[in-house]
Amino acid sequence: MAMSDDVRPAGVAGALAARGFGPADYGCLILLAALWGGSFMLIKTALPTMGPFTIVVSRLALGAAALYAVLKLRGLRLPARAVDWLPFVVFGAIGNLAPFTLIAWGQQHVPSAVAAILMAAMPLFTLVLARVAKPAENPITAGRVAGIALGFSGVVVLVGPSALTEAGGGIGELAILGAALCYAVASLYAERVRHVPPLVSATATLTSGAVLALPVAAILEQPWTQAPALEAMAAVTLLGIACTGLAYLLFYRLMARGGAVLVALNNYLIPAFGVMWGILLLGEQPSLNAFLALGLIMLAITVANRRRR
Repeated sequence: MAMSDDVRPAGVAGALAARGFGPADYGCLILLAALWGGSFMLIKTALPTMGPFTIVVSRLALGAAALYAVLKLRGLRLPARAVDWLPFVVFGAIGNLAPFTLIAWGQQHVPSAVAAILMAAMPLFTLVLARVAKPAENPITAGRVAGIALGFSGVVVLVGPSALTEAGGGIGELAILGAALCYAVASLYAERVRHVPPLVSATATLTSGAVLALPVAAILEQPWTQAPALEAMAAVTLLGIACTGLAYLLFYRLMARGGAVLVALNNYLIPAFGVMWGILLLGEQPSLNAFLALGLIMLAITVANRRRR
């Protein structure tokens, strides 16, 4: 998700303190970033013996099941009428099925650390789309133009000229960027379901995504014919229950506490955790270009969302 226009990273700590954001909240914030950042590493672990579509449907189904259990414990219900499911089906397709699939497919070609860095471009996509969708509420500013230019520079540094000059070059990176674009579109579409309790919304969207993903995986990969390794099954289980189900619970809890300020800070932490998990657990060695790109994209987010004085 993108940062609010009135939130500067330099003022995040003060804004959170003003909202009564305590040590437990910071602990949840770090855990959330670690979970979402760790999803890239878990996908990479599962890919050698599981197809990307199988990973996606498993992730969505496990995440939906975990959230549904919490939903029942809290005495809440999913929508009863078919017409009420339509926005969740659309949101599940745009915000879950499409990006999860693009990430899993793209990570067949790129390291998990690179995927995490590319996903950091999502807030910049959101700025552009918000300008197109609601121009009156999102005026063009020098900061936004500079931020988008810096972010694009970071992507070019990371992807390299092969994406433009070689047949099939950079296709994995482009898939990850496509996922970031999907998340940006979904963040704007989310306004349509804000009247629904967050837990109900999250459960309904994950359930919709799982139902949509099932026939795709069945037709393209026949999951029942695969023989996933034990580590792949463990990775997907963690991916679904922890990095999807639990992560959504943490996110909505923190949104209620920190609002847009939380979103601002979380955008910085996720790529850093993604790179760290790739290095520590997968032995990846990101190139100098990868770290340069990460710095450029983080700077871009800062510049694009700096308040005008």
